Amino acid sequence: MAQSFFIWNGRDCRTMGVTLRGPVAIVRPEERVTHVEIPGKSGDTTQTEGENVYNSYIQTASISVRGGMWVREVYKWLRGAGEVTFSGEPERKQKARIIGAITLNRVSRNMDRWAGEVQFYCQPLKEKLRDAAVTVITSGSTVTNGGDVEARPRITVNAGAAGQDILITIGGKTIEVDMTGMADTGCVIDTDAMVVTSYSGAADLTNICSGDFPTLAPGANTVTFTNASSLDIERRERYL
Repeated sequence: MAQSFFIWNGRDCRTMGVTLRGPVAIVRPEERVTHVEIPGKSGDTTQTEGENVYNSYIQTASISVRGGMWVREVYKWLRGAGEVTFSGEPERKQKARIIGAITLNRVSRNMDRWAGEVQFYCQPLKEKLRDAAVTVITSGSTVTNGGDVEARPRITVNAGAAGQDILITIGGKTIEVDMTGMADTGCVIDTDAMVVTSYSGAADLTNICSGDFPTLAPGANTVTFTNASSLDIERRERYL
């Protein structure tokens, strides 16, 4: 059986003398709902807060540390916020914060083994560990979101010529970046942060934009554009 592990902020636990005493479960997050009782009727009605709205949750890793010399190093490493990957889904990462106390107790005097638990307060949606950009050179092309929920991509627009009014439409949502008269030959649209910057990153262009920040629905999405030679799209696919 393959050894279970986790990676916290880019560092594999095994390089810190840490092994897992058992695998960490793969969790499907709980949908965020409210149960409302109806006066005079049995049962209740369930109301969702929106489409694809899920709660954060706690993942507990039972760990074993090889040698007391590692204990303090482990304490310093396992803290704060960052990104975690568990061996059950080695190609996924998710944002998390380490919460609660970490107490390591010596469980084997002869072998100098220490054991305890680490709690990760995980954001509900996971992302690919490696997410290569897709280049679109023809308006009307299809880009596929292989994730479980709507993705909020980062789009680098290569205009080819300076000072043009750029329009991009994905899934019925159109954003317009009016760069008429400007020297830049493109821009970067971050649909998650809802920010548009110049191609060089030196200028914030959000205030000259209009329309909606486009998103990628699960499955195939038609991408159309004007006054651009190509789009480099980091899909940022998200998974339950």
